[in-house]
Amino acid sequence: LCTKYSSISSRSSQWFPFNRSGRVMGKLSSPVSEKGWNERERLLWSLSLFLGAAMLYASRASLPIAIAKISLELEWTKATSGSVLSAFFWGYALTQIFAGSLADRYGGERILYVSSLVWIVLTVATPLVLDIAVLTGRPVPFAILLRVVTGVAQGFYMPSMASICSRNLNSTEKGRIFGFCLAGTHLGVVIAGFIGSWLLTNYGWRSLFHFIGAAALLWIAAYHMILSSTSEKRKSSNLPLLSASDTALDIPWKTLFTHPGFWAASVAHYTGSNAYFMIFNWLPTFFHDVYPEANAVLYNVLPSLAIVCTSITAPYVAAKIHSRGHSLTRTRKFVEGASLLGMALLLYLISPLEPFGVTLALFTLAMAIRGLHHGGVSVNPTDFAPNHTGAVFGIFNSFGAITGFVGTFVAGHMLEATNNDWTAVFWLTAVQNVLGAVVYAAFGTAQPII
Repeated sequence: LCTKYSSISSRSSQWFPFNRSGRVMGKLSSPVSEKGWNERERLLWSLSLFLGAAMLYASRASLPIAIAKISLELEWTKATSGSVLSAFFWGYALTQIFAGSLADRYGGERILYVSSLVWIVLTVATPLVLDIAVLTGRPVPFAILLRVVTGVAQGFYMPSMASICSRNLNSTEKGRIFGFCLAGTHLGVVIAGFIGSWLLTNYGWRSLFHFIGAAALLWIAAYHMILSSTSEKRKSSNLPLLSASDTALDIPWKTLFTHPGFWAASVAHYTGSNAYFMIFNWLPTFFHDVYPEANAVLYNVLPSLAIVCTSITAPYVAAKIHSRGHSLTRTRKFVEGASLLGMALLLYLISPLEPFGVTLALFTLAMAIRGLHHGGVSVNPTDFAPNHTGAVFGIFNSFGAITGFVGTFVAGHMLEATNNDWTAVFWLTAVQNVLGAVVYAAFGTAQPII
């Protein structure tokens, strides 16, 4: 067994963001504190958080993938579909700052576990809730309430993950491994898109929620085993599972909120998230309406598969640029600028009049370029606040979540008012991306703020 484990670990070190010697992408990392993860824990926790993020987004993507089928069955308009899709982000935005502060204060491992159990159960129960809602004659309010509560539960995951990584990894590892864990979100969309397209065709939209929920239950069982193992080890060593530092109890909000670098990063995160969630929520509907004969697997999988690749590599690309003598601030600006402006250009070029292959290629490139964000603003919270990463990431995610309900809601009503003029939606999104790039280039930073 030991020989087998050694063989697996040796092979995994060829591709994983850290190896048995503690090296991260060829650079010797400084040792973690005695309260941080050891080598084995670092591997297990990082993989678990990566897969958890995948399940989180697979659950979140289930409704956007199934919304066209659900809308036909329940006779929903685009405006109604937009309201239901955006409702998730109402709850998601509400919990971000609270979740981050809670994780920084008490530790994110158990908070993440309990909240994940809630959204997993809600995912499995979604078809049943909607079927019952139809019997009452008021399916829309029930669907909106369900999505709000699901958003509240899912809102704890990312801030908790940010806090967990920040507390258990040294400064060299934080950005890279956190970026790796974040990349799991896009893998989740690939899983939901690939499996979901097949399930929708052969077994109906209800089967998608059941499948994703069952897969998430398997993940949470494995997560609980890792959590219990780590907890027992810390107890036997007289170490807390995750000790809250004194600095985490008193966050200097004024210093953070009066710093232009924080607001520049927030604007960039808002505009980039708006573009991402517009594609995330409306892409299946766009292709279903404009290219009804197209293979759903292609447009549900390829764009998300592209962003998986770039989001995993983006932190290492940024590290490579930084290692060549460029300041971390300049590196963040370059990578984030390429992401925002690249997406803006591609969204401007997209037209429903183009052949399916051209449109799919443009969307795929747009999502691939979005992945660069994981080497830019996405890891700014670890730059800004080493001791308050969960809380700051929660604030960032709140700005991103606002686009989820505002942008998705507005897009739905624009489509309803303009008789499905998708070009107007794409152009408005592109203009916002350009604005975000300009603001971040002028005022962005990667220096510690608090």
